[in-house]
Amino acid sequence: MVYIVAPLRDVKGENSFAPYVDVLKAVEERAIERAKEIWPGYEAGGILPGAQQFGVGPLRKNDMAGDTSDSAASGSYSFANTVTTTGWADLFNYNIRDSEVHGFAGFIILEPTQHIWQLRLQVGDRRFPIWDISVAREFESHAFVLKEDEGGELIAAPGESVLIRGYWGTTGTNTVIPVGLNLFRDLSRMLDET
Repeated sequence: MVYIVAPLRDVKGENSFAPYVDVLKAVEERAIERAKEIWPGYEAGGILPGAQQFGVGPLRKNDMAGDTSDSAASGSYSFANTVTTTGWADLFNYNIRDSEVHGFAGFIILEPTQHIWQLRLQVGDRRFPIWDISVAREFESHAFVLKEDEGGELIAAPGESVLIRGYWGTTGTNTVIPVGLNLFRDLSRMLDET
């Protein structure tokens, strides 16, 4: 697995950073392939899927809230994390619902002051190497684009656990936003405000 660290301004917009575009496209293609394997007879249907289609949309914070069943999320969740001691802390620790597939292309830290110096990701029993992201402190806002080797993209299937941890070198708040896709069979949950 390799990863690319870039200023956020270079990965968004019309002329965005080519590796970011390539990784996001590869993640989308692989996530759609995986969803078709999981839900035979279904095709990708975009943000508002029809009959025999699954939806394709962005990852939402409520979908990553730690729910372990197909019940609706409750409460309000945030991508912002605050720590008062240094060391490792969970950023996200949840199980994928039965009606969803998540694909990860990278992460964005919004604040100009970066408190997280390392990231670690585990999907199911696949544990990935720790990434030293401290070099990104040179940028005003940061984007980490993941590019996996021949093993395939970072796709989490229904029922799989997802653990994303950060090593906090200093205390404070960082907003860590996963960049990727949520493929879903239950449109009603996507329309719900919870």
